Parts: sequence; structure tokens; C-alpha cells
Amino acid sequence: MGWSLGNGPTFTVTYGGRFAYPGVTTLEYPGRLVPSYFEGQLNDDQMTRIRELLDEMGIAEIDDEHDDSVDNVADASTDVIQYWNQDGVHRYSVYALGMADSPSSDTTAGFADLIEYLHELSGTVDGSGYQPDRVRVVAGTYQGGFEPDFEVVEDWPLDGENPDDWEVFASIGEDEWTCKAFDSSILDAFTDARQTTIYTHPDGDGQVQLLVRPLHPGEADCSN
Repeated sequence: MGWSLGNGPTFTVTYGGRFAYPGVTTLEYPGRLVPSYFEGQLNDDQMTRIRELLDEMGIAEIDDEHDDSVDNVADASTDVIQYWNQDGVHRYSVYALGMADSPSSDTTAGFADLIEYLHELSGTVDGSGYQPDRVRVVAGTYQGGFEPDFEVVEDWPLDGENPDDWEVFASIGEDEWTCKAFDSSILDAFTDARQTTIYTHPDGDGQVQLLVRPLHPGEADCSN
């Protein structure tokens, strides 16, 4: 759950060519709590190629479809593309993308080509550290699970805020994760925070795990 709620899109491309992609990731553990992103500006040729790949997928003709044709791979991830145009959002997802002997459809093949191209761009575009307008903070009751040697308990970092009052973001059984978005200045409170940092509840009752990440262009404050 922490991975699912604490990480955002791998890539975001706007109509104007703004490109957000993963930043540098080190092998240290525990890593930083706030994931790193870079951003760069795509040129006309790169945007033309992206549009060609989207057209090859036929994404503008899809409302919401899922390819689950691969059924012999356990615990694989699902890759998702969301495309916005004047008709609204178009969504396509594939379970275990790239693990089949051959793509099940032209749409899935085009999706794989698009992801490969975006990965290529992330290694060649002239990028710099991503500067978000908004930052999402998700809070859940800490249920244990971190190795004791790496667990660090800190005082609640957000004065005047109580996660019990935030919007319910996700529920697992009786456990609720709540969410609130802040402007980017909130990142100052998490400069030294690690993935295994937990916080005392502001009411003094229990401990809280926080998942903090920059929102990408166009993302809603609290929408999963």
C-alpha cells in the first residue's frame, strides 16, 4: 500500500511539451521519503513522435479498456496510460506488459512502444529538478513492518494539521488512509525524512506513516 499510494506517474507529458520523469534513485536503504522527479522541455520532433505513437495505439477511441490476456504471471504490475483531449479522459491498462511472447493487440504493442520511447527520452532530454506547484501528503496509522534498526520516530511535522480531518483516500479493511494537498513549501518539513520515518500522531495517540510526493501537472489533489 505504501508503494501504491506514495508513488506517482512514471511519466507525464503535457500538450505544451513539458515532460516529467523519474529523477535519480540511489541504492541506499532507506531512501528518501519524497521521490525524485526531473522535468524537461520536449521539442517539436519529439512531440510529433509521441502523437504518432498515440495514434498507432488508437487511444483517442478508447474510453477505458484493460488487457489481462497474460494469465500465467503472478504478482506482475499493471501499466496504465491516461490521455486527455477535448472529449475527456481515455484510459488503457495492461497487466504484465512485455511478459507475453507477443502483444495481444496493436493497442498493447503501441503502448509498449510508447513506454520504450518515453524511457529513451528520459535519458536524453536536458532536464532539471522538477518544481511542483502542489504536494500530496497521505497519512495512515503505522501498523509496523519496518526493520527496527531502520525505523525512526519523529514528532508530527505539520503544525495545525490533523490527518484525521483530511479526505479519506483509500481504505483497507478498517484502516483508512487520508489525504491533503499543500503548496510546495511543505517539502521543507521532509528534507531529511526517509522511507522508514514514522511520526507521532498530533493527538498523541499512536503513530502515523506519511507518504509524500510532488503532484504532476494536471493531477487532482487527492485522486487515486
